[in-house]
Amino acid sequence: MTSKKGKRVGERLAELLMASGIDRVFGLPGGQTLPLYDGIRRFPGRISHVLMRDERSAGYAADAYARMSGRTGVCDGTVGPGATNLISPLAEAFCSSIPVLAIISDVALGWEHRRTRGNASQALDQMDMFKPVSKWQVRVTDPRSLDAIFSQALRVATTGKPGPVVLCVPDDVGSTHVEFGPLPEVSNAASYPRFRMAPDPADLARAVAALSQARRPVLLVGGGGHISGCYDQVKALAERLQAPVISSISGKGIISERHPLAFGVTGTFGSPVARNIHREADLVFFIGCKAGQLTTFGYQAPDAGTPLIHLEIDPEEVGRNFPGSLPLVADAAVGLDAVLAAGEGLQPATGWDLARYANARARWYKEMTDPAREPTAPLRAQAIMGVINEYVTDTDTAVADASLASGWAACYLTFATAGRRSVAPRGLAGLGWGSPAAVGVALAREKRGRILHFAGDGGFSYSLQEMEVMTRAQLPIVTFIFNNDTLGWIKHVQRDHYDQNYISTDYSHIDFAQVARGFGLRSYNVTTLDDLRGALENEQDATGPALIDIISDQWETPVQGLFEAPAESERERPEREPATAYSA
Repeated sequence: MTSKKGKRVGERLAELLMASGIDRVFGLPGGQTLPLYDGIRRFPGRISHVLMRDERSAGYAADAYARMSGRTGVCDGTVGPGATNLISPLAEAFCSSIPVLAIISDVALGWEHRRTRGNASQALDQMDMFKPVSKWQVRVTDPRSLDAIFSQALRVATTGKPGPVVLCVPDDVGSTHVEFGPLPEVSNAASYPRFRMAPDPADLARAVAALSQARRPVLLVGGGGHISGCYDQVKALAERLQAPVISSISGKGIISERHPLAFGVTGTFGSPVARNIHREADLVFFIGCKAGQLTTFGYQAPDAGTPLIHLEIDPEEVGRNFPGSLPLVADAAVGLDAVLAAGEGLQPATGWDLARYANARARWYKEMTDPAREPTAPLRAQAIMGVINEYVTDTDTAVADASLASGWAACYLTFATAGRRSVAPRGLAGLGWGSPAAVGVALAREKRGRILHFAGDGGFSYSLQEMEVMTRAQLPIVTFIFNNDTLGWIKHVQRDHYDQNYISTDYSHIDFAQVARGFGLRSYNVTTLDDLRGALENEQDATGPALIDIISDQWETPVQGLFEAPAESERERPEREPATAYSA
C-alpha cells in the first residue's frame, strides 16, 4: 500500500470523474487536497480545475453548473475550514434537489485520536455536520474501495430526488499509490435524472378523470420540471386542456413566456395575475413542485377543498403540505407522457377566459414598468427590469441572487424560448449565491451567450471577490446591482411589523462600479433609464465581464400577499372575480 507503484488515489479520482462525464471541479486547494489537484493536472484538455476565491463560492458554482449542464457539479474543500465553508452551498443544493459531489479531505487515519478541538491542525469531527445537508456522507478508509465508493456516491446523487453527497478522502489515503484495475463502467454516471419512474396505472386513471371534470384547471410547474426536461409535455397538455401554465421561481421557463397559455411565476415573488389564476382554479396540477411556502403563499393557495394532482418523483412530498392530493409518483416527463396517452379524449377546459387574463397581465406589466415615472434616481426596480427586457435575447441566461433580486428577475424577465433560462437559489435562499452561480452557469454554457446576473448591494457584498474569477476566465457575465444602500427585505419587515424601528439595515454607499474596475470589469454608474440603455447598448455582445451599478429605490418590492383585494364575502363566491386592479 505504501509502494510507489501504481497511481495515487488523487489521480484515480480524477480519472473516475472524467469517465463519469465530469469535466470541471470548483474549489480552493489545501495541503490535504493536493493529490486530487495533481491528478487533475495530469489530464489537460479533459478535465480542469476552476480556482474560486471562497469554498462557499466553489459549492455555489458547482450547484449552478449542475443546474445548467444536467450533470453532477463537483467542488472540493480541504479539512476543517474548507469543509465547514461548504455547509451553506450543500444545503442550497440539498433543498433544491441538485446533485453535487463535494470532495473533502481529512486528517490521516492514524490521527483519529488527535481530531478533537483541532489538536491536529484544522481537524474536527466534520462528517456529522454534513448529515442534514446531503444525501450521503462517506469516508474512504481503504484506497482499494475508491472505485466502488465513487460509483455509489454518484448513484445516490443522481437517483430518486437528486441531491449532494460528500466524499471524504483522508490525507494519507489521497497520497497512497495503488495498483488499480481497469476503470469501471461509469460512462455518463454524472448525468441526471439517472432513472425515470412511471406512475401507478390506478393513480393515472384517477388523475385523468379529475382533469376531465375540471372547468378551470391550471398547471403549476416547479424546478423538477427542468430536471426532468418536460418542456414538450407541459406545452402539449396545456394546449390540449387550454389550461394556463404558471410556475414557481425554480420552474420559470418551463414554457415559452410568450406562449398564450403562459402566465408567469406565482407565489410571493410572482405576478398578481398568476396569483389570481392560482386562486381561481378549480383543479391545480402540481408538476415537479414541492408546493413550498413561497409558491403557495404560506400554504394558503390553493384554497382548502380545491382538487389537487401532485406529480412528483419523491413520494414523501406528495400530500405533505396539501393532504388529499392525488398522487402521481413519477418522473415529470414520463408522468406527463402517461397522462397525455391515457387522456387522449380530454377536452379543452370551458371555465377560463384566457384573453381577459392576458389583457390584465399586459396592463399590469405596462403600468409597473412605465418609464415615464422614472426621471432620475433612485429608480424603481420594475422600470429597470422593463428596460433590461428590451435587450434580452434567447441566447441570454439569467442568474439571480437571493432575496428581492430573485423576485425582480422571476416576475419581470421574459424569455421567448422554453428551457432552463433562469436560475435562483430557492432551496436555502442564501445571499451571495449569485456571483459564483454566474461563474458556474457561464462555464456550463461554454461562454455561449451572456449571463445576466441580478443582485442587491447587500447580497453582492457576500461574494464580490468572485469578480476576479470572471475576469481571469473572461466570462460574459453582465452584473446588475440594485444599489439602494440597505437590506431591503429586512427594512420592509421592520417598517411593517416593528413600528418603523430600524436597526442594522442601512449601509454607507459603495460605488460598486469603481470596485468592479479594480477587478478588471467594464463598469457603469446608472442614475437614469437612459444611462441604463446606454450601458446595455454597449453590452449587447459582451466579451468578458461587466457590471452596471444602478441607484435604485429602497422601498419597492416584488413581494405580494395572497389577499390584497376583494372583500371576504366576494372571496367566498364560487364564481368570484379575480382579486386586484390587474384582474381579468
